[in-house]
Amino acid sequence: MGNGCGLPMVAIENTPDTPAHTAETAYTRPIVLFAMLGTALLVVASLVLAGASGSGWKVAADMVSRFALLLFVAAMTVEPLARLLPLAVVQAAGRERHSLILAFICATGASVACVAAPALILGESWPIPAAAYCFLTAIILVVMLFSAHPATIRFLGEPSWRALQRIAVAYFWIMFVLTDADRLIGPHHPDSWPGFALLLLTAALLLRFADAFVAHWRVGQAVVEKAA
Repeated sequence: MGNGCGLPMVAIENTPDTPAHTAETAYTRPIVLFAMLGTALLVVASLVLAGASGSGWKVAADMVSRFALLLFVAAMTVEPLARLLPLAVVQAAGRERHSLILAFICATGASVACVAAPALILGESWPIPAAAYCFLTAIILVVMLFSAHPATIRFLGEPSWRALQRIAVAYFWIMFVLTDADRLIGPHHPDSWPGFALLLLTAALLLRFADAFVAHWRVGQAVVEKAA
């Protein structure tokens, strides 16, 4: 989650004023069901291949976390793409941001459960960093789920609603980047995933940056045209 300052941070936090955010929009159940089914299959496959031990649950948590990252990037980019590319298929995908957020919440919740499973199910010791990660991530997931409901903006008001959205998005962006950067440069033997994940997050950030830049440029053009 490239943190940074200025326009890059605007790109991370950008939550545009679109009907998808201000009106009650139903989520697409197949997308959420697909995420739940994919998550369940990843957990089962990991436990079968690595064993239902602490290491098996660790593999399951890692695989589901990778799946969740893909859902996160999709949720963060479908609307900017829909604004930048006026194509019918892209416009249709842009309306699925809410569905992708719910799918991401489901997958990430399962990943957190897999991290906690060795301690809660197998009775293994629970390292403080892992416990802190599970506790904090669970709180942020609740915040994201709460703010994802269309009625939240009316209940809290737009400033508070935007703050909740920004906290949740920034948290997961930073968490993904720190995790994959540590695997890439740390004393591990990583596969190609960490580098791919960082490139994917960077590309998504650049896309949101481009969307914010174009939006500001269009506002400036409108002001100039009105003044003329």
